[in-house]
Amino acid sequence: MTSSDSSQAGLDAVVPFEFDCHRCGHCCTAGEGFVWIEAAEIEPMAEQLGISAEAFSKRFVRQVADPSSGALRLSLIEDPTSPPGNGHCALLEEGNHCSVYATRPAHCRSFPFWNSILTDKDAFERARSTCPGIRVVVDKQVQEAAFAALEELYAQLDAVVARSQSVCILRGRCCHFEQAGHRLYSSALEADYAAAKEPEAPSPEAPGRCPYHVNGLCTARDARPMGCRTYFCDTRTEDALLEVAEHFRGRLRELEREWSYPAVYADFPTLMAARGVGVHAPSTGEVGKEQGTPGRTT
Repeated sequence: MTSSDSSQAGLDAVVPFEFDCHRCGHCCTAGEGFVWIEAAEIEPMAEQLGISAEAFSKRFVRQVADPSSGALRLSLIEDPTSPPGNGHCALLEEGNHCSVYATRPAHCRSFPFWNSILTDKDAFERARSTCPGIRVVVDKQVQEAAFAALEELYAQLDAVVARSQSVCILRGRCCHFEQAGHRLYSSALEADYAAAKEPEAPSPEAPGRCPYHVNGLCTARDARPMGCRTYFCDTRTEDALLEVAEHFRGRLRELEREWSYPAVYADFPTLMAARGVGVHAPSTGEVGKEQGTPGRTT
């Protein structure tokens, strides 16, 4: 399946979606199931690791019955040291990097364009809950209405925060996530809104940072998500703003239900990268760049 074929398959799926892989490794480390391989795929993977095909098979391959047909098939094993149900592929290296990425099986390459994900809503939701690169295609009119409702919700939130008299003490430091010791999460609706309002941004200044944080300043302040709007270093109002944040997150979930908007909650920089914001490297045209997904099936 070519990149264009797979993209069309996603758009024609039971839940239409687009996909950009960021090699986060989430699909290789969650759930239980099988990553099917063919006998001819063993030799290239073994060569990449510098071992014999026999040694590779002994260490990384198992033979199991296919749940859908009962036929015996070859599958990669999961890391025996990982907790039960974790689904951590034994071929992953530190940082969830695939040690045989260049020669990975076709089953891995084709994720998430598997028949089960394309035709079964439950399978799709399991995959989407793990993979931030899967983006549901939202009807334009629904999106515009949801954006308008979100803008109103942001205005109400900003008014509450202003009345709290919270003070920003260390301007921009909270956006250095790796230094501040926290991560910024948002909903897909907030990420879509930010991408629509501010589609252009440079590459992030450091891995995992927001692309809108440039030279200590936010370049998308009006489009920033709730996590930014309710986070302050001011300890006097910290507890109160935590309550405010929880209340408005609840209202955001109500808004999503009202407009049937995909309820995704994930790392904001990752969501923005999936929308092409701050991403400037040329695409390889490949799909399914990691192994498996929760409940892995073909």
